[in-house]
Amino acid sequence: MKNVIVIIVATLFFGCASTPNLSAEAVEVQSENLNQYWEMKSQSFSFSSPMNVAKRPKGHVKVRYLIDSNGEVFNPKIVESVPEGVWDDQGLKAVKHMSYQPSDSNTSRNPVYTTTQFHFGISE
Repeated sequence: MKNVIVIIVATLFFGCASTPNLSAEAVEVQSENLNQYWEMKSQSFSFSSPMNVAKRPKGHVKVRYLIDSNGEVFNPKIVESVPEGVWDDQGLKAVKHMSYQPSDSNTSRNPVYTTTQFHFGISE
């Protein structure tokens, strides 16, 4: 009986996990060429941040991620962070709020890997 319960729970847990929809093998695309494949649905978005972000030094984070055939973002990974680790949480949070629609030239909805750089902190 315990084995049956474990199997049911595992099936529910892993069955609900989101997986990317890939109509083809994903290609690497530079951010300046991304609009040839995918366009952001919204040019702006916002999200809540902890109170301590105002005290963090200026910096940036580069995040590499997959845009699948539905325009959803998957597998975000920090590839550069200055100062190291300071803004990682906010960079990953920003990527999770992004969604894309295929550009007119991407009728096949080809998935891509791309890297986006986010700048954080108050400019002086």
